[in-house]
Amino acid sequence: MRLCRLLVLMAVSAVLASVSPVVPPALADPTVLTYPKRPDSPRWQYALGLIDLALKHSGRDYVLAPTAEEMSQTRAARELELGDVDFIWTGTSAEYEQRFRAIPIPVMRGLDGYRICIINPKRQAAFSAAKTLDDLKRLSIGQDPGWSDVKVLGAAGFKVVTAPSESLLEMTERERFDCFLRGVHEAPTEAARYPALAVEREIMIVYPFTSFFFVNKDDATLAADLEDGLKKAYADGSFMTYFKNHPAIRAIFADAQIEARRRFEIPNPLLTEATRGIPAEYWQGQ
Repeated sequence: MRLCRLLVLMAVSAVLASVSPVVPPALADPTVLTYPKRPDSPRWQYALGLIDLALKHSGRDYVLAPTAEEMSQTRAARELELGDVDFIWTGTSAEYEQRFRAIPIPVMRGLDGYRICIINPKRQAAFSAAKTLDDLKRLSIGQDPGWSDVKVLGAAGFKVVTAPSESLLEMTERERFDCFLRGVHEAPTEAARYPALAVEREIMIVYPFTSFFFVNKDDATLAADLEDGLKKAYADGSFMTYFKNHPAIRAIFADAQIEARRRFEIPNPLLTEATRGIPAEYWQGQ
């Protein structure tokens, strides 16, 4: 009997010795994504939060880290080409869509293309009387000659007066034109700093325009993860929950009174075919 037990124990020991121990694999370190440090603002915090939401939905382990120094948009784009930062957030253009990989989901749902006027309050009656797009085109709009809005507005038939941006508020007060057209996120803040001016109360010009997240042309993996993550966030409702409840977006709707305005839509001839093809569900008001 003892001999049998000994033989069994020896056999079991031999089997155990032949089996490699199962060791749980070490957890991989997360991939660090470096982004260009920018001046802090509610909109920038919104964009960073949206990136974080997309990455959490991607199924991969990423962490975000800013650069040590603040960067201008021009420098950030150059650093992205060199591979020293992993993504940027900026308004799209044909040039940027060629230089980088665009993540083709509007970061702010196209609010970037919503425009309202800063005016001399004496001009409010003229805007209140503008009930059609043709009525609105009889009024003049001030813009910096380097801004893309000049081409968009000109192609739509508006009268555009150009001057350096630093002169436009003073020219608005002097009624050198009827409207200094600004983004819905810009006009309330700028007008508040200039007591002689006001935000026009009733109209809004909308044209298709958006900002995207861009990654390096060679970074197909990150591009796919971001796009997949944003689409999953739309699918489960978390994108819209984040959008509707973020303070930066809520402030835009409240300060600019977007939903109470007469909306005049014009085309954007500068938009690429790829951006035109973005599904309507990703655009505000579509």
